[in-house]
Amino acid sequence: MVQLCSKINQEDLPQFLAVAGEHFVAEVKEDGDRIRLRIVNGKVYLSNRRGRDVTTVYPEMQTLSGNDMFIDGEMCVIDEKGVSQFNTGISHRSHCKGWESVRNAMEGYPVTFVVFDILELNGDDLRGKPYVERRATLETLGLEAHPNIKLVEQFMDIKDAWDKMQREDREGLILKHINSIYKEGFRSGNWKKVKNIKEVDLKFTKYEQNPQGITVENNEGIRCLVGGRHQYPVKDILAKQGEVVITIRHLGKTKAGKYRQPVFHKVVEVEA
Repeated sequence: MVQLCSKINQEDLPQFLAVAGEHFVAEVKEDGDRIRLRIVNGKVYLSNRRGRDVTTVYPEMQTLSGNDMFIDGEMCVIDEKGVSQFNTGISHRSHCKGWESVRNAMEGYPVTFVVFDILELNGDDLRGKPYVERRATLETLGLEAHPNIKLVEQFMDIKDAWDKMQREDREGLILKHINSIYKEGFRSGNWKKVKNIKEVDLKFTKYEQNPQGITVENNEGIRCLVGGRHQYPVKDILAKQGEVVITIRHLGKTKAGKYRQPVFHKVVEVEA
């Protein structure tokens, strides 16, 4: 099982940095398929975050050689701007079943394994070592000599890293305590993810009921779930006015112009 992150809201980041920032470093939060790779006696094995064997899904990794090791990372499809893409990228690889579908997807969606941790090396268990030592060990292995592997980008200045994520419209950061150990199956407070969430006001004109609440939709086909008690004022405004303006939070746009992971935030009061 993989180690997981706790969450920190982006609006709470300045306070967090003021209190504990000096004990943490930042890594780019990639948007891919969480993968752990193991080399045993020259053979390469891959598993996803649920432990399912996915060795045949990413045959590019079979040319990796070297020490016996167990490493953790994110399998990504990276676009021309250097940004990992999920819906228009890795989802076309991670869902492949059978060699024919893998082969067809390899050319259009080449993968890069972005490595961020090491658990074992030549039979030695490194999970109990501090993060900074594990990172230093990773940097000695020459993994980036492989054309489909790179180490995750790391920043010592978290504020500068966050500013860079916002400028480049990246998904966010993973903050890691410099002395954190690797605890499998555990959501650690020593690993924190902060997402680069954006807001936009959109006009919606219709909805459909579902077990979770309602799904609103606008004339451009953009849809968003409005759950719980929030659905009732939205339905009331739509019934009276035929349209409602809602602030949604999202993680940027896809190449197709759709908002990634749109989430209802609030109803916008529109002056009559």
